[in-house]
Amino acid sequence: MNTRYQIREASAGEGGFGRIDKAKDMLLDRYVALKILDPLFKESPSQEDKERFKREAKTLASLSHPNIPAIYDVLFPETDGEFKLIFEWIEGMTVRRFLDERGVMSLEQISRWFANICSALAHAHRKGIIHRDIKPSNLIITTNEESCYLVDFGISLRQSDWQRLTPSSQPIGTPGYMSPQRQRGEEPEACDDVYSLGIVLYECLSGRLPGVGEYQALNTLNEAIPPAIDDLILSCLRENKALRLSSATDFFLKLTKALQPHASFAEILSRGSLSELNMALSQIDSLKFAELDDGKRIVIMVKVKGLIKVDQFDMRNVVASLLSELVRVGYRSPEEDYAFVIEQSFNYGYEKQYNGTRRGNVQIREALNHVAFECHEPAHRVISDKLLFFLESLDWVEEREGWYYHDFGILLQNLLVNDSCAPEYALRLGKHFEKVNQLSR
Repeated sequence: MNTRYQIREASAGEGGFGRIDKAKDMLLDRYVALKILDPLFKESPSQEDKERFKREAKTLASLSHPNIPAIYDVLFPETDGEFKLIFEWIEGMTVRRFLDERGVMSLEQISRWFANICSALAHAHRKGIIHRDIKPSNLIITTNEESCYLVDFGISLRQSDWQRLTPSSQPIGTPGYMSPQRQRGEEPEACDDVYSLGIVLYECLSGRLPGVGEYQALNTLNEAIPPAIDDLILSCLRENKALRLSSATDFFLKLTKALQPHASFAEILSRGSLSELNMALSQIDSLKFAELDDGKRIVIMVKVKGLIKVDQFDMRNVVASLLSELVRVGYRSPEEDYAFVIEQSFNYGYEKQYNGTRRGNVQIREALNHVAFECHEPAHRVISDKLLFFLESLDWVEEREGWYYHDFGILLQNLLVNDSCAPEYALRLGKHFEKVNQLSR
């Protein structure tokens, strides 16, 4: 092993046709991702192999985009068959881990992160590079959650290379994300990446892959999701590639259009769908919400209260989406309305069951944590009162998931450090903060 790169975390990730280690570049004092393609060349590589893969590495190195890790170096030792690529190390979590640990994404997260993914993929396609393996584990959300990287662009393998790796001649890619053409082993095209991107979008919004031959519309799972999103995904999944959405740029344009309200607030409240209401709320901030006419705010609250009163199981996702937006934008609204929103947000954010056994809603919890840090009186008092009442009614003996106490800990911490935290609240919140911290460990 080249002494310049010292392994700090072996098998820190999985890439196509090899493993990925986290290593330290001792010369430049930085962390790098070291991808080892050792399964391909267990025997000594030929000179033709070396030259071809060096050319492929140069092609990958031509990718220069803020959402694609830069390639720093290529190592192809003369003494063994380990071909190594040295990439920029991206600190964060994969979308796979995000979905497993935190559940489905909000529409705001979809808009933010898929803008990065589509831009990166469009850049690669303009260079004539097909990714071949777009899936949640090849997308990395940065630690600050501001951006998302498209990682693990594979070396372009020949069919003979693939047969050396898998004697069964299984097609290159990940089952469940490959287009019909890729499953048949046909040469990859840009529209095959777009097919995979459609699958990933569906999974990010539903937590599962679309059924084979029986597409279940996302809007039927969560009415907060615009039907235009389903139209976009279906255009990516057409079996005939000539009819399929062909570019990542078109994908992003259609996604952006799908996430924009197409009517005024009054029209949406009068005859719009719940997905349109959710989109309209997502486009404004707390000041804009406070400036709405009293009548509009009353209609919004009546609609939400009606949904909560019925508590229809298959409507809980849309209620959670609306509550997360109202937590974010409503903290300057009348106390009585905001108190209702906060009270229900603890129920829907921490206690309610969704989609079988999944408990709680991460978007609501993140909205609560964000507002707790930045809000002023009287919102701070409203959140503190409702939180204290909720915590004091909890059965602390009941075993709960790790995220439960962790997220309550963040909420309590943000309320405590807020300049609006009065001494009488600090004492009571502090006791619960200490207790939750002990339980979360």
